[in-house]
Amino acid sequence: MRKLKWQVAAPDREAIRLLTKELGLSPLLAHLLVVRGLREPQKAYSHLNPSLRDFPDPFLLPDMAKAINRLIQAIGQRETIAIYGDYDVDGTTGAAVLYLFLKELGLSPLVFFPHRERDGYGFHASFIPQIKAHGARLVITVDCGITSHEACKAAKEAGLEVIVTDHHEVPPRLPSALAVINPKRPDSLYPSREIAGVGVAFALIRALRQELYRKGFFHNREIPNLKRYLDLVALGTIADIVPLTGENRLISYFGLQELSTTKRTGLVALKKAAGLENQAVGVTEVVYRLAPRINAAGRLKEALLAFQLLITQDEEEAKTLAEELNRLNAERQRLEDRILREALEEIQKRFQESQFSIVLAGENWPLGVIGIVASRLQELYYRPVILLSLEGEEARGSGRSIPEVDLFHCLSQCQEHLLRFGGHPGAAGLKLSLDKLDDFIQAFEEAVSRSLSGELVTPTLFLDAWVKVSDLLEPNFLEGYSRLGPFGPGYPEPIFALKGFEIRQPRIVKEKHFKFFLWQGGLGLPAISFGFGNSMPKKIDALAGSLDFSEFQGRRYIQLLIRDLK
Repeated sequence: MRKLKWQVAAPDREAIRLLTKELGLSPLLAHLLVVRGLREPQKAYSHLNPSLRDFPDPFLLPDMAKAINRLIQAIGQRETIAIYGDYDVDGTTGAAVLYLFLKELGLSPLVFFPHRERDGYGFHASFIPQIKAHGARLVITVDCGITSHEACKAAKEAGLEVIVTDHHEVPPRLPSALAVINPKRPDSLYPSREIAGVGVAFALIRALRQELYRKGFFHNREIPNLKRYLDLVALGTIADIVPLTGENRLISYFGLQELSTTKRTGLVALKKAAGLENQAVGVTEVVYRLAPRINAAGRLKEALLAFQLLITQDEEEAKTLAEELNRLNAERQRLEDRILREALEEIQKRFQESQFSIVLAGENWPLGVIGIVASRLQELYYRPVILLSLEGEEARGSGRSIPEVDLFHCLSQCQEHLLRFGGHPGAAGLKLSLDKLDDFIQAFEEAVSRSLSGELVTPTLFLDAWVKVSDLLEPNFLEGYSRLGPFGPGYPEPIFALKGFEIRQPRIVKEKHFKFFLWQGGLGLPAISFGFGNSMPKKIDALAGSLDFSEFQGRRYIQLLIRDLK
């Protein structure tokens, strides 16, 4: 287990007292809410008791009214609308949400996705002739387009109108589109800036349904049930690693319920392929079981495969597509393992503990996979990592960083050695000439060193509170804790620190996991430390862990998952 620096949240006793008094919460639960910024009783109550009525007004998004007016015109004239989505889970689910909703309204939309290696990310002008040839006059982008000046200009010159829906950072100049819907626009009044691309698409259909209802469109037809779309919206939102707060919490809270009981043919087949048939789906299942299978299509083949799975109503087609995504995901895992093995071999040869960064280049490293491996190496070595795939006289790659280092800023300081780069503080893509590789590696190392003021950092484990076993087993706390989730980025799962306990009934499970009882004050709490095996220390002064719940034969079980030991 990697050495971690512990940082325990200080209790705000006045805020805890207020929540305890106003809402009848246990002091520990009130503390967890306060640590997560939910200090006001009304906000804390809404958080613990979410409602579909809490979704913000979609017309607070810039250009939403303009987009809806154009869409209503398209619906009235039964125009062909083209949907252009990104190739990841966020883009494919967002495209599926738009496609299925427009189909419910009686339209027959077209759908296009770029190819990761052939086209790269974004809305490309090269697609305009193809879109026009299919008879479309209106294009809606999903999860891309905010920087696509060339494509929007080409569309305009070809007589097409474009509605951009995106959630990425906004450039100084907006593309010349009919409407640019992005919650991060400086003039946006929308309260949820951090929704994913699929969240923006969902806001678009919420606004469209609302205006169509006002105009009497549903007078003689069924009103679409938007709650049914939340399985797809949650899938894309959680997969895109956006903060699970505000609107994203509503999406994940209700969407995971929909996903757990979904009757959507493709998702039923996907769950079965992922070993989740008839099972509840949480954040972990989305991130590690469902999302990788959908992403595998865009990483190794065509995103259209995943999209087709999401929209199909044919059980045989769904089964075939789910099996294909399973196969691609298994191939992705094999490629990932090979690249990781090769990267670790290189690191063992050349890596110095005093290094601030890791940059590696290799042949036959697929672009769709190296970002995942870079992320694993970043976690392993706690340094910014860039992996490059060699292609003739050029190298293209992906980087992942640690919270203390702004990767995009560091690459900006190295741009004289790069042909192209883009991204954000945590992740980025880049391209350079092979003859610039050594100069770039040196410049990047210096940039990261400056960013850290020449001091290597130890990763920090943020803990919510020092507790006793009795605090974790208190009924009022457990009842409230069940309403805290789902947890994810920006809204972390609580981690508790304990000391002054006995370890009873220790045993090794499956040769590598250490299982035992934490005993304190006459109460016992099962605990497990994965992967420790015989390396468990003889004396433990303190430990940190999170609560894990399971059900078996109608009974609920609780245990502590160990995160770190002292």
